[in-house]
Amino acid sequence: MIGRFSLLLAALTVFPQTVFSAPLPPKAELLASNSVTAQFLGTRRLPCMGRTALCPNRCGHAAAVAVFRVIANEAYAKPGKYGDDKAEPGSEILIDAAADVPGQDAAVQETLADLTPGDTVRLTQKHYYADMGGVHMPVRPITELKVMKKTDKPLPPQPENPYPLMPCGR
Repeated sequence: MIGRFSLLLAALTVFPQTVFSAPLPPKAELLASNSVTAQFLGTRRLPCMGRTALCPNRCGHAAAVAVFRVIANEAYAKPGKYGDDKAEPGSEILIDAAADVPGQDAAVQETLADLTPGDTVRLTQKHYYADMGGVHMPVRPITELKVMKKTDKPLPPQPENPYPLMPCGR
């Protein structure tokens, strides 16, 4: 039984890398689309939230995220009942800076790497509900990331983690 458990554990730790390196699957329903003008604030390191037995050091839940503050929403569409809400001015959009998201072009990662805090961008994020071959999950690729204005004076660095961890209830 221990051998089967080890095999299952190994398969579960490899699964996310194979899922997120694929293009958007053909069975993906568009739930919402947000096109915004936003200011890049910098990157933050979000801690692991303790969701599995592998947490905190082998789960991969901790992430470096790019943080954008919405200046204006240019276009919003929500064709059905479900989907992300409209990104309001002043709200933040967090984007995983390292993950290969299905349906997201590799050029997005290159553009993210070249941004300086204070840059103004046009950002389009789509929210899909995708069938990843037996696993149904939300997918939020960035379909457009275009620098509109480079900053002359970079913003001061963002705090490392402005979101404190909640204590576990017993």
